[in-house]
Amino acid sequence: MVRNISAHLHKLVALTLVAGLCVVSAFAFADDADNSIYQSTNSDATVVAIANVNPVLKPDAKLAALFENGRNDYLDKNYASALKWLHKAADDGFAPAQTMIGNMYANGFGVDASDAAALSWFSKAAAQGNADAEVSLGVFYTEGRGVERDYKVATDWFRRAAEQGNAAAQSNLGLIYQEGRGVDAAPEAAAEWFRSAALQNEPLAQASLGEMFRDGEGVERDDIEGAWWMRKSAEQGNADAQAKLGVMYLEGRGVHQNDTEALQWFRQAAALGSALGQYYLGVSYAEGKGTSKNRAEATKWLASSAKLGYAPAQEYIQQENAQ
Repeated sequence: MVRNISAHLHKLVALTLVAGLCVVSAFAFADDADNSIYQSTNSDATVVAIANVNPVLKPDAKLAALFENGRNDYLDKNYASALKWLHKAADDGFAPAQTMIGNMYANGFGVDASDAAALSWFSKAAAQGNADAEVSLGVFYTEGRGVERDYKVATDWFRRAAEQGNAAAQSNLGLIYQEGRGVDAAPEAAAEWFRSAALQNEPLAQASLGEMFRDGEGVERDDIEGAWWMRKSAEQGNADAQAKLGVMYLEGRGVHQNDTEALQWFRQAAALGSALGQYYLGVSYAEGKGTSKNRAEATKWLASSAKLGYAPAQEYIQQENAQ
């Protein structure tokens, strides 16, 4: 995830790995693993997805029942009991249980965090074709967690999972091709992988696809299509998409220009910690766009955005102070 999401590559996004391992943010690759944007499969929110068993396999009913007990305890955050049940299934080769144990070690849930242990369990599950484990291995290789960072190896793991229809893997491959990490940059391929994930309602991919339509990257420019995908992502609570949709309303790109509607999206994004949303919310209050001017609110939100390192907010404050 080396672009600073959550969790897209696009995710789970501080580093909590989703349904397998992590969440992706959105825009520039960073070398800090804590800012990884590659989606994984290791979070409570997506852990249910780990239950999806490779349809080629016919899991033993007893192992599936043991796994279900462990998963239920996991979701209840009763990690000690979860680990007990999961080991009963994992030690007999049940891949979903192995993946979930890997997730526990990756995140330090009920155990001491250990990238080495997580890699071991993910590798066992991935060897059986478990897509969530494959995504998690891909994330580990993009972040250099327990292994030397290797985008080519990561791409291979993401592709294996993506070809099984795993939306997080498809979204991550989109980022790989968009940024040219481990492969030659290929905007058209990136757009196709984002589309595959977006059609499965993956919010980070939807936002990325919306941006590609907005900017004409890898696809013919279409502001209306871009705004449609951005809204799909924003309505799922993606703060980055909310802020960008607000900008589209502010500029009238793909939607009817509407300062009030823009302000509502900026408020939602700002409340979720989006530096972009906080910046535009502050500017809206400062300039009276969609609302009455409010210097106190403007100062608060611009300062919050600047504290998160958003350069335009920092510059705005410096210009205000210089007057």
